[in-house]
Amino acid sequence: MTYTYRRKAHGRVYLEERQSYRQKGKVRSRFVRYLGVEGERPGEPQSVLDRVQLADSSRAGDVGLLWALAQDLRIPQTIDRSCPYRSSPGSPSPGILLTVWAINRVVHPESATQLERWTPTTDLPRLTGIAPEKFTKDAFLFSLDKVCGEDPDTARLVDRTDRLEAELYRHWRTTHPLPPGVRETLAYDLTSVLFFGVTCPLAELGYNAKDVEDQLQVNLGLLVNRSDTMPVSHALFVGSRHGVATVRNMLARLSRRLLVPGEEGSRGTLIWDRGMVSIDHVKAVEEMGWQLICGLPKTVNAVQEVLDTTEVPMRPETLVRKTDATTIYAVETKAQLYGKERRVVAYHNRARGVREADQRNGALAEITAALGKLSEEGAQWSEAKLHRAIREMVGRWAPYIGVRVRRKGTGKDREKGPRVTWSYHQHALRAAERRDGKYALLVTDPKLSAAETVNAYLEKDFIEKGFRAMKTDEEMEPVRHYRERRVRAYEFVQVLALRLRAALRWSLREEATKAGRNAWEYEDDLLKTLGRVERVEVALGRERRIWHLNLLKGTRETLRKMGYGKLFQEAASPPGVGVSEGKPR
Repeated sequence: MTYTYRRKAHGRVYLEERQSYRQKGKVRSRFVRYLGVEGERPGEPQSVLDRVQLADSSRAGDVGLLWALAQDLRIPQTIDRSCPYRSSPGSPSPGILLTVWAINRVVHPESATQLERWTPTTDLPRLTGIAPEKFTKDAFLFSLDKVCGEDPDTARLVDRTDRLEAELYRHWRTTHPLPPGVRETLAYDLTSVLFFGVTCPLAELGYNAKDVEDQLQVNLGLLVNRSDTMPVSHALFVGSRHGVATVRNMLARLSRRLLVPGEEGSRGTLIWDRGMVSIDHVKAVEEMGWQLICGLPKTVNAVQEVLDTTEVPMRPETLVRKTDATTIYAVETKAQLYGKERRVVAYHNRARGVREADQRNGALAEITAALGKLSEEGAQWSEAKLHRAIREMVGRWAPYIGVRVRRKGTGKDREKGPRVTWSYHQHALRAAERRDGKYALLVTDPKLSAAETVNAYLEKDFIEKGFRAMKTDEEMEPVRHYRERRVRAYEFVQVLALRLRAALRWSLREEATKAGRNAWEYEDDLLKTLGRVERVEVALGRERRIWHLNLLKGTRETLRKMGYGKLFQEAASPPGVGVSEGKPR
């Protein structure tokens, strides 16, 4: 069943279409599509020109801006310089093809079989200087093999994606340097990508957030910069690989590249979740000269001791942040962790603490009620059958409740009492209460305060937003390629699309701040508005001119402030086909 979900943010109400479904007896919800802002009609024409539909018009707004961004990022040139190819005159190079594909993933995700029909409907053939009929399905697929293919002599897989991403990020940081004295802050995380097909060697069964147990997947690791949300690097792993087992791969990639041009040996801060920490990883980061902020798992005895013994008072000096949803306080302490005494920040999320306590208490109340019914209904059951039923009822709450089964008696022995009895483990409950809403962070940078540490850790959700954009907006999954080289190259295209979106958000950052808007939503709104802009040639007497239909005055002003004000100028139609070279100067 589908329904409309209202999400409030920054004084506006955003509408989403969601679908409810049942999985393992529980009602779950999944995102279907974004519907727009409440009170607005995104499909309603804004002017008389919006109703004009001309056969020779082409989609120009969103693809034109993204192509200009790609030129400034030097995406086509970098790919063509690093990937050997032979192309006949007038045929698109791998760099052009993969850039067009990445633009498509941002604005109108299509599979390779649909790209050859979509591209001619846009302004991309004119911008690239390539005839529309040259953008074929086979051309797009062969371009993947140039990025990741097989060596014809050794049949060994040659993956150029890591080198390409290093060059692309180096160019970005050269043209967009960090402020003086500021070093890189990078977040690393892992997500699952579901698969169609069974022949790709990377695809295996594994854990995923959707609790899908019978579909193959690969795991995508992504390293993203905090200051501008620009992807630094990505890696693919088999579907059964856990996050903690991928950290070394990320560190190896990081050690081979210079992130800040001209400052050899400079390092920054790495942030990752509690599921990826180990003593080897902590020591490796320190030996590489990087600082580390990471969550600490509550299963570690030393962490449990920190949470049990560290009080987080609710005082002005311990306040980290206050929102409509919760309030967070934090204090700094020290603990013996990973071979030596280390700085630890304990923080308390008040709203989450209440939710955790309510969830535990509600679950235990339901379990005891069910055990009471089981004691009556199972009076004549075997002990084995009762134990199976109890294990199913108690599940993950077993540490908090002890259940005993009395042997089935006969005659007068049946009156000794109920078959099933239980009692709460009070020490476990008290320990859980002390830890409700409390979390511990490891921080190796002595310059960071408790508040700065917590904020840096909590603000790493930008990488999760990137994953969400790839899965919803770019429709990354399920993957339909089945050769390993194609899968690796396809994910490279998906990250290229994420790179374009990051560059767009960076260009919009000042305008979004002035408008009090979330940069991600501001970016979506701009792309939707530009998606209605069409390029058309019109005859005015003896002169033919280029018009851009549906380009609103406010959108022109936004583009001007971004530095792309001359992107959609109306002028006399040129005699030949031009090629866009990025930001108009």
